[in-house]
Amino acid sequence: MAELIVSIQAYCKILLHAVKHPHCAVNGVLLAEDNKSKDRKVLKFVDCVPLFHLTLSLSPMLEAALLQIDAYCKSRGYIIAGYYQANENLRDKELNNVAKTIGRRIQENCANSYIFMVDNERLSQMLSSEMYRMYSPREASWKEEEKLETVTEETLRVASMLFLTDFQGGGCGGL
Repeated sequence: MAELIVSIQAYCKILLHAVKHPHCAVNGVLLAEDNKSKDRKVLKFVDCVPLFHLTLSLSPMLEAALLQIDAYCKSRGYIIAGYYQANENLRDKELNNVAKTIGRRIQENCANSYIFMVDNERLSQMLSSEMYRMYSPREASWKEEEKLETVTEETLRVASMLFLTDFQGGGCGGL
């Protein structure tokens, strides 16, 4: 398994999308450096593209969004290598059929793909640990990765500061 790194930018975008819409399910895709010709031991998620809030479904809008994101990735040397989702219910941390289906679709183009399920309860814990649980494809299903660290202390510190500044202080950070 490759070492996984989630950049500050990607981590903070997931965080901001989830906390901006706490009453909704949200989702998006994670973009990684395309390392076909490089060392395959590291998978670095450099950015993410928030997709939807309110309703998560397998719709024509999702298909169109993924086609546009794929074209953007090709122009920048990235690949779609992950999917993130925060469920609507605070305590719901389970992968649903939408997450599994989109994850399988991403896996068709990137063997080292992951699903990041945002744990809504962790969002209120001052972000002292990663806010998501990660799943990887194994044996025709998705299995949770145990004790996998993907962000640095610096990323957690920046995310905590951003969270406190933008949302605890009443601002919306321009969103």
